[in-house]
Amino acid sequence: MPLPARLAAVAASQAGLFTASQAVAAGYTHGEIARLRRAGEWLRLRHTVYIERSLMPSDPVGTHLLLVRATLLTLTAVAAASHESSALLLDIALLEADSSIGHITRAGGASSRTAGGIIYHDASLPASQLTKVDDMLATSAARTVIDLARRTSFEAALVAAESALNKGLTTLAELDEVLGYCVDWPGARNAGRVVAFASPYSESPGETLGRIAFDVLGVPQPHQQVYIFDEHGLIARCDYFWEEHHTVGEFDGKVKYTGARPRDVVLEEKKREDRMRNAGLEVCRFDWPESRNCSESVRYKAFSAFDRAKHPRANRSYRFKLQPPAR
Repeated sequence: MPLPARLAAVAASQAGLFTASQAVAAGYTHGEIARLRRAGEWLRLRHTVYIERSLMPSDPVGTHLLLVRATLLTLTAVAAASHESSALLLDIALLEADSSIGHITRAGGASSRTAGGIIYHDASLPASQLTKVDDMLATSAARTVIDLARRTSFEAALVAAESALNKGLTTLAELDEVLGYCVDWPGARNAGRVVAFASPYSESPGETLGRIAFDVLGVPQPHQQVYIFDEHGLIARCDYFWEEHHTVGEFDGKVKYTGARPRDVVLEEKKREDRMRNAGLEVCRFDWPESRNCSESVRYKAFSAFDRAKHPRANRSYRFKLQPPAR
C-alpha cells in the first residue's frame, strides 16, 4: 500500500527513507511496522530506518549511498559521508571503487571503528569543508580528496584529485587550504605529494596514470589538452604534447566518437594522425595496462617518437594552443 501523504512527504525528502518514529508520527503502530517488514513491503536498512521495497536501488553504488544515508539518519552528532562514499556521491572518479563498505566521518569525539558495513572516522568537520548533495551531508570535494590522499595509494589519490579538479568540483587553492588544515593528521605527507603533482587537465583516470608513468620512467611531463592546428584548421585536442620534441601523445581507451562504429573510429584516428604527421609532428599512443604498470614500453614509445622528431622535416607547419597554467 502507498505511504500516507504525511509520511510520503518525509520519505521523499530523504531519498525514500523514513524512521520508525516518523512512521509512528504518521499514524502507524509498532505492530503494523513489524507486519509490513515481515511481509517484505518495507525493508529495514538500519535498526530504525526503513524504505519501501519498490524504491530499493538495484545498482551497487546506489545501494551503497542509500546505506550511508540511512546510517546518517541514526546519528545525533555532526556526521557526513566521507572518503570513498563522498567521492561516489560527488561523482569523483576512483581508481578501484569499493562500494561494499561505506565511510562516515563524525565530529563528536567518538573512536574510529567499523560496524554494519560502515567505517566510522573520527575527525573535525568545519563547515567550510562540508557540502550537501540532495540534502545529504558530505565532505566537500577538497576535503574528500585530502582524506583519500591520507589513507590510499598515491595513484588512487591522484586519480581522485585530478578528477575533482577537471570536473570543477574543487581547485588547487582549495586543496592547499584543506591540506594546511590537516597538516598534522596521519597521511598528510602523502596528501601533500598528491596536491603538488595534481593537474586539472587529466580528463580520465587513464590520463592520470599516464602522467604517473612518465614521472616514474623519466619521461618529461607534457602539456595537456593542447589544440593542434594545420593549414586547414583544427586537427584535434590532444591528451599530451611535448612542445620541444614536436610530439603528441594519446591515451587509448577514452570514448571519443560516441555511437560510432569501431571501423569508423579507426579511420578517424588514422586521418587525425596523418594530418599531424604531415604538419611535422610525431605521434605515440599509450594504453591502460602499460600506463597502470609503468611499463618500459611507455618510455620506449615516447623517446622513440622524440628521436624521430629530431630529423629535419620539410614541413613543420603545425600550430598549437596551450591550456592556461594550472596554478
